[in-house]
This record gives sequence, C-alpha cells and structure tokens, in this order.
Amino acid sequence: MPAFLKRLLERSTQKVNRSAAGSPVPAGIEPGEPRHPTARERTLMRRRLRALRRRREALMREVGGLVLESKHGENGAPQRLDGRTHELEQVDAEARAIVQALDERKTLEELLSSGLSARCPNCAELVAKRERFCASCGAEVSRAQPPGPRPPAGRPSHTAAPAAMVTGASTGRSPSPPAR
Repeated sequence: MPAFLKRLLERSTQKVNRSAAGSPVPAGIEPGEPRHPTARERTLMRRRLRALRRRREALMREVGGLVLESKHGENGAPQRLDGRTHELEQVDAEARAIVQALDERKTLEELLSSGLSARCPNCAELVAKRERFCASCGAEVSRAQPPGPRPPAGRPSHTAAPAAMVTGASTGRSPSPPAR
C-alpha cells in the first residue's frame, strides 16, 4: 500500500477514535456551566420537605405536651423531652438543608453529600440517615449497625419466615384451619 494511503488511513482512524471517545461534557452544556437539578430531583426534595414539615409540627405539639408534663412533675417527662427536642433539632437541620438546596438549585447528589439525607435502596425516595425504615415503601434502609448485643448463634432471630410458614404463603396453599 502506498505511503500516502497509509497516512490517510491512520489520520481517519485517529479522527474516528477521537469522535467515538466523546467529550467530557455532554452535548449542549458548556464546560464551565453548573449542573442544575432535574425536575425529578426537585420533586423528591419537595416531597421530603413536606414530610419533614408534617413531622416537625407533630414534634412541636408533643414537645409542648411534654413541657407541661415536666412542670407537673410527671415521671420520665424530662428524659422524653430531651429525646424529642433532639429529634426536632435533627428534623429542622434536614429541612433547612433541603430548603437551601432548593433555593440554590443544588443537585440531589450535592444534598446527599451533606450527610443528612439518604436514598431508599428499594424505591429511591429520600429518607433521613437516622431513620431505619423508608416511610414510602417500608423497606429497611441500610446503614451501619451500631455495636450492641446480638442474639446468640443458637437462637433463631425473628424474621418474616415464620409468618410465611403459618400463613402458607411460601407454599402457595391456603393455611390449614386451627386445631380445635
């Protein structure tokens, strides 16, 4: 093959490879332009904010009742009051972070990096890091388990399996009637 054809073939191969590699920034977006949240991300943030505001109102009512109980000297009221005010502070902090993210048009990734919120692994809704279960689907939110007592290896832990055996759901049959 002549040398000029080899060079032509090499240059065209290089052009094709550069084109196929794409650019680091998607088409239609300038390299320095900040990324804005999608409509779906903003919907998730607003939905979580509404839930936090409802929880905040319920906590405020409960704290008011606990203050009244503690004034009357009810047993255990100051400890419950401390727990509820701590939870109220956490709810307020998360709500402020979401409001700020919505105002500043931050992406969901930026909000999640703040450490106050997480995503449900099952339905992808926003949940607080402190919550154990998703309010939307009920799935357990994975998080680091605090060190604590664990059941002995010989004892079975409580799971959904015994309920499936009782109802017959695992076999597809209806359960037998109870013995009389």
